[in-house]
Amino acid sequence: MIRIKIKKPKLDINPETRNFLISFLITGLITYALMYAEIWQLIIIPGIIGGLFNKTMRRGIYGGALGVSIVWIFYLIYLMLAKNFYTNLDQFAGLIFGGLGYGSVILLLIILFVILFGALGGAIGSGIMILIKPRFEKSTEVEIKPKTTARNSN
Repeated sequence: MIRIKIKKPKLDINPETRNFLISFLITGLITYALMYAEIWQLIIIPGIIGGLFNKTMRRGIYGGALGVSIVWIFYLIYLMLAKNFYTNLDQFAGLIFGGLGYGSVILLLIILFVILFGALGGAIGSGIMILIKPRFEKSTEVEIKPKTTARNSN
């Protein structure tokens, strides 16, 4: 019998990119869970939790904004296809603007606010980590020295 060796692919991803992908996925999953529980008002919380995984503010903002907005865009597409959501948006926009045909403006405003709240949450989360991490690293660098005891001269 001949054994065939299969080489496993190596994923050479730097830690910052790996943390960004993890934060993006966690943000998306928490956003989906909050939307499934119909608590969409807490949209900033997934961004904060996702931002905690990133070292830089930029990656925290991108991770929060992308994670929250992609899930929301798919959710809005689902609502438009399955639950006649766009007609309700169009009627709501008609009440505001005085005519029909402005539902897309309200839809774009929803997407804009979702992106802004996700980015704000990511910025808050990564800002918390930027503030906390140096203190945490400083406290772990303290050396623990054993106690010296006096010897008995008896």
